[in-house]
Amino acid sequence: MRVFFLLLFAFLFHSPFSIAQVSEGEIEFSGIKRTVKKMEINNESDIVEQAIKNKMAKMGYKPKESKGWLTFKDVDNAEISDERCDLYIKVDRKSRKEKDVSVVHFFTSKPNEHATPVPLAGTMLTSDGFYAQVSSQSVAYKLEQDILAQEEATKKAEKKYDDLVKEQASLEKKIKGLQEDLESNKQKQQTQSQDVENQRKMLEQLKAKRNS
Repeated sequence: MRVFFLLLFAFLFHSPFSIAQVSEGEIEFSGIKRTVKKMEINNESDIVEQAIKNKMAKMGYKPKESKGWLTFKDVDNAEISDERCDLYIKVDRKSRKEKDVSVVHFFTSKPNEHATPVPLAGTMLTSDGFYAQVSSQSVAYKLEQDILAQEEATKKAEKKYDDLVKEQASLEKKIKGLQEDLESNKQKQQTQSQDVENQRKMLEQLKAKRNS
Protein backbone atom coordinates (compact mmCIF):
# COMPACT_ATOMS: atom_id res chain seq x y z
CA MET A 1 0.00 0.00 0.00
CA ARG A 2 2.84 2.37 0.89
CA VAL A 3 4.40 1.74 -2.54
CA PHE A 4 1.05 2.52 -4.19
CA PHE A 5 0.83 5.91 -2.47
CA LEU A 6 4.43 6.70 -3.37
CA LEU A 7 3.73 5.95 -7.02
CA LEU A 8 0.53 8.02 -6.92
CA PHE A 9 2.43 10.92 -5.33
CA ALA A 10 5.12 10.72 -8.02
CA PHE A 11 2.51 10.69 -10.79
CA LEU A 12 0.59 13.67 -9.43
CA PHE A 13 3.64 15.84 -8.92
CA HIS A 14 5.71 14.82 -11.91
CA SER A 15 3.11 14.21 -14.61
CA PRO A 16 3.34 16.85 -17.37
CA PHE A 17 -0.40 17.42 -17.01
CA SER A 18 -0.35 17.88 -13.22
CA ILE A 19 0.77 21.51 -13.54
CA ALA A 20 -1.55 23.91 -15.35
CA GLN A 21 0.07 24.95 -18.61
CA VAL A 22 -2.37 27.86 -19.11
CA SER A 23 -2.27 30.71 -16.61
CA GLU A 24 -3.14 34.39 -16.41
CA GLY A 25 -0.86 37.17 -17.57
CA GLU A 26 -0.95 40.91 -18.14
CA ILE A 27 -0.23 42.49 -21.50
CA GLU A 28 -0.88 45.75 -23.29
CA PHE A 29 -3.59 45.75 -25.95
CA SER A 30 -4.87 48.86 -27.74
CA GLY A 31 -2.95 51.06 -25.32
CA ILE A 32 -4.32 49.55 -22.12
CA LYS A 33 -3.14 46.83 -19.76
CA ARG A 34 -5.44 43.86 -19.56
CA THR A 35 -5.42 40.45 -17.95
CA VAL A 36 -5.43 37.61 -20.46
CA LYS A 37 -4.58 33.92 -20.62
CA LYS A 38 -1.02 32.87 -21.37
CA MET A 39 0.98 29.71 -21.92
CA GLU A 40 4.58 28.82 -22.68
CA ILE A 41 5.54 26.63 -25.64
CA ASN A 42 9.01 25.13 -26.03
CA ASN A 43 9.72 26.37 -29.54
CA GLU A 44 10.77 29.53 -31.38
CA SER A 45 8.12 32.24 -31.64
CA ASP A 46 7.92 32.18 -35.45
CA ILE A 47 7.39 28.41 -35.38
CA VAL A 48 4.69 28.64 -32.70
CA GLU A 49 2.92 31.49 -34.49
CA GLN A 50 2.84 29.57 -37.77
CA ALA A 51 1.59 26.46 -35.96
CA ILE A 52 -1.30 28.49 -34.55
CA LYS A 53 -2.07 29.88 -38.01
CA ASN A 54 -2.04 26.36 -39.43
CA LYS A 55 -4.34 25.07 -36.67
CA MET A 56 -6.83 27.91 -37.15
CA ALA A 57 -6.65 27.58 -40.95
CA LYS A 58 -7.79 23.97 -40.62
CA MET A 59 -10.78 25.30 -38.69
CA GLY A 60 -11.47 27.77 -41.51
CA TYR A 61 -10.06 31.00 -40.03
CA LYS A 62 -7.33 33.30 -41.25
CA PRO A 63 -5.93 36.09 -39.05
CA LYS A 64 -5.66 39.79 -39.48
CA GLU A 65 -2.25 40.89 -38.21
CA SER A 66 -1.60 44.17 -36.43
CA LYS A 67 1.13 45.23 -33.98
CA GLY A 68 2.11 41.61 -33.34
CA TRP A 69 -1.44 40.43 -32.65
CA LEU A 70 -3.25 37.78 -34.66
CA THR A 71 -6.97 38.49 -34.75
CA PHE A 72 -9.33 35.73 -35.84
CA LYS A 73 -12.66 37.40 -36.50
CA ASP A 74 -16.11 35.99 -35.89
CA VAL A 75 -15.01 32.57 -34.69
CA ASP A 76 -17.85 30.12 -34.24
CA ASN A 77 -16.24 26.99 -32.87
CA ALA A 78 -16.90 25.17 -29.61
CA GLU A 79 -13.19 24.39 -29.22
CA ILE A 80 -12.56 28.12 -28.75
CA SER A 81 -15.72 29.30 -27.01
CA ASP A 82 -19.39 28.39 -26.64
CA GLU A 83 -20.19 31.86 -28.00
CA ARG A 84 -19.38 33.46 -31.34
CA CYS A 85 -16.31 35.58 -30.70
CA ASP A 86 -13.13 37.24 -31.92
CA LEU A 87 -9.95 35.44 -30.87
CA TYR A 88 -6.82 37.50 -30.19
CA ILE A 89 -3.41 35.82 -29.97
CA LYS A 90 0.08 37.25 -29.53
CA VAL A 91 3.28 35.15 -29.61
CA ASP A 92 6.52 36.52 -28.19
CA ARG A 93 9.96 35.14 -27.46
CA LYS A 94 10.19 34.56 -23.72
CA SER A 95 13.56 36.28 -23.37
CA ARG A 96 16.87 36.83 -25.10
CA LYS A 97 18.36 33.96 -23.16
CA GLU A 98 15.40 31.65 -23.81
CA LYS A 99 15.03 32.06 -27.55
CA ASP A 100 13.57 28.58 -27.92
CA VAL A 101 10.66 29.29 -25.57
CA SER A 102 7.61 31.30 -26.62
CA VAL A 103 4.95 32.99 -24.52
CA VAL A 104 1.47 32.93 -26.07
CA HIS A 105 -1.09 35.48 -24.81
CA PHE A 106 -4.69 35.06 -25.90
CA PHE A 107 -8.24 36.15 -25.12
CA THR A 108 -11.67 36.22 -26.69
CA SER A 109 -14.24 38.97 -26.95
CA LYS A 110 -17.60 39.65 -28.54
CA PRO A 111 -17.22 40.19 -32.31
CA ASN A 112 -15.83 43.69 -32.96
CA GLU A 113 -15.96 44.52 -29.23
CA HIS A 114 -12.53 43.64 -27.83
CA ALA A 115 -13.38 45.26 -24.47
CA THR A 116 -16.27 42.83 -23.90
CA PRO A 117 -14.84 39.44 -22.88
CA VAL A 118 -16.29 36.09 -23.86
CA PRO A 119 -15.59 32.94 -21.81
CA LEU A 120 -13.09 30.55 -23.35
CA ALA A 121 -13.99 26.92 -23.85
CA GLY A 122 -12.70 24.53 -21.22
CA THR A 123 -10.31 22.89 -23.70
CA MET A 124 -8.59 26.26 -24.20
CA LEU A 125 -7.57 26.22 -20.55
CA THR A 126 -6.36 22.65 -20.02
CA SER A 127 -2.90 21.22 -20.60
CA ASP A 128 -4.26 18.53 -22.92
CA GLY A 129 -6.38 20.96 -24.97
CA PHE A 130 -5.26 24.10 -26.80
CA TYR A 131 -1.81 23.96 -25.19
CA ALA A 132 -1.18 20.36 -26.28
CA GLN A 133 -2.50 21.04 -29.79
CA VAL A 134 -0.32 24.11 -30.34
CA SER A 135 2.68 22.39 -28.75
CA SER A 136 2.38 19.27 -30.92
CA GLN A 137 1.70 21.26 -34.08
CA SER A 138 4.72 23.45 -33.32
CA VAL A 139 6.89 20.35 -33.08
CA ALA A 140 5.41 18.98 -36.33
CA TYR A 141 5.84 22.29 -38.16
CA LYS A 142 9.41 22.69 -36.86
CA LEU A 143 10.20 19.18 -38.08
CA GLU A 144 8.85 19.99 -41.55
CA GLN A 145 10.90 23.20 -41.66
CA ASP A 146 14.00 21.27 -40.57
CA ILE A 147 13.34 18.68 -43.30
CA LEU A 148 12.95 21.42 -45.94
CA ALA A 149 16.15 23.09 -44.76
CA GLN A 150 18.01 19.77 -44.78
CA GLU A 151 16.68 18.97 -48.26
CA GLU A 152 18.03 22.32 -49.45
CA ALA A 153 21.38 21.70 -47.73
CA THR A 154 21.52 18.23 -49.33
CA LYS A 155 20.78 19.67 -52.77
CA LYS A 156 23.54 22.23 -52.34
CA ALA A 157 25.99 19.53 -51.21
CA GLU A 158 25.02 17.30 -54.16
CA LYS A 159 25.41 20.18 -56.61
CA LYS A 160 28.83 21.03 -55.19
CA TYR A 161 29.85 17.37 -55.53
CA ASP A 162 28.57 17.25 -59.14
CA ASP A 163 30.46 20.48 -59.91
CA LEU A 164 33.66 18.98 -58.46
CA VAL A 165 33.21 15.83 -60.57
CA LYS A 166 32.75 17.97 -63.67
CA GLU A 167 35.77 20.06 -62.69
CA GLN A 168 37.82 16.87 -62.29
CA ALA A 169 36.82 15.72 -65.80
CA SER A 170 37.76 19.14 -67.17
CA LEU A 171 41.10 19.13 -65.36
CA GLU A 172 41.86 15.59 -66.55
CA LYS A 173 41.11 16.67 -70.11
CA LYS A 174 43.43 19.64 -69.71
CA ILE A 175 46.12 17.41 -68.21
CA LYS A 176 45.77 14.98 -71.11
CA GLY A 177 46.06 17.88 -73.54
CA LEU A 178 49.11 19.20 -71.72
CA GLN A 179 50.70 15.75 -71.72
CA GLU A 180 50.12 15.51 -75.47
CA ASP A 181 51.58 19.00 -75.90
CA LEU A 182 54.55 17.93 -73.77
CA GLU A 183 55.23 14.86 -75.96
CA SER A 184 54.87 17.00 -79.08
CA ASN A 185 57.29 19.54 -77.61
CA LYS A 186 59.85 16.81 -76.88
CA GLN A 187 59.66 15.57 -80.48
CA LYS A 188 60.05 19.10 -81.81
CA GLN A 189 63.04 19.62 -79.56
CA GLN A 190 64.72 16.53 -81.05
CA THR A 191 64.01 17.75 -84.58
CA GLN A 192 65.17 21.25 -83.75
CA SER A 193 68.29 19.94 -82.05
CA GLN A 194 69.25 18.13 -85.27
CA ASP A 195 68.56 21.29 -87.27
CA VAL A 196 70.77 23.29 -84.91
CA GLU A 197 73.55 20.74 -85.40
CA ASN A 198 73.23 20.94 -89.21
CA GLN A 199 73.27 24.74 -89.15
CA ARG A 200 76.40 24.75 -87.02
CA LYS A 201 78.17 22.40 -89.44
CA MET A 202 77.24 24.62 -92.38
CA LEU A 203 78.55 27.65 -90.47
CA GLU A 204 81.83 25.92 -89.77
CA GLN A 205 82.19 24.96 -93.43
CA LEU A 206 81.65 28.55 -94.54
CA LYS A 207 84.15 29.84 -92.02
CA ALA A 208 86.67 27.25 -93.25
CA LYS A 209 86.34 28.58 -96.84
CA ARG A 210 87.01 32.10 -95.62
CA ASN A 211 90.34 31.04 -94.15
CA SER A 212 91.46 28.94 -97.15
